[in-house]
Amino acid sequence: MVDPDEEPFEDPSDAYRPLVWQCRYGGIEVPDALWSAAKTGVGKHYSDNQAEDVAAEGTLLPAFDAWCDRFAAHVVSKGPVDPGRWRAFGYEAPSHRFADLKLKWRELRMSLGRAPAGSSPALQQDLGLNADATLNPKKGEGEKLRDG
Repeated sequence: MVDPDEEPFEDPSDAYRPLVWQCRYGGIEVPDALWSAAKTGVGKHYSDNQAEDVAAEGTLLPAFDAWCDRFAAHVVSKGPVDPGRWRAFGYEAPSHRFADLKLKWRELRMSLGRAPAGSSPALQQDLGLNADATLNPKKGEGEKLRDG
C-alpha cells in the first residue's frame, strides 16, 4: 500500500523525466526552461484541494502565469515557422466524400430504424428501449412519448 503522504520523488519534475526524454528522442522539443512543476494542496485533505480552492492558495496560479510568460518568450524567440507539408494555415485536407457518403447512408438507415446488426442501437430497438427512429428529429424521444 502506498502512503499518500510520501512523495516518490524529491523533485516532482522527476516524475515526468521519462516522458520528456521520450518526446526529445521522438523529435519533439521540450526546452528546459519550460519543464517545471508546481505543488498545490500540500498538507491539505483531498476535499480541500479542489479547483475552487486553487486561487485562494496563492502559489499555483502565479507559477502557471510565470510558465506562460516563459512559453510566450520561447515562441517569440523561435520566430516564424516555415511552411511545411502539414502546416495548418492554408492546408487543404484530402476529400472525404466516400466516407461522408457512407456516414450519410448510415444516418438515413438509423433514422428509419435500421440499426446495424449486433450494434447497441439494434439491441435497444429489439428491447423496445429506443423509439426515436425518425426522418424528422425535431422532437426528442421524451416529447414524442408524451404526445402519444
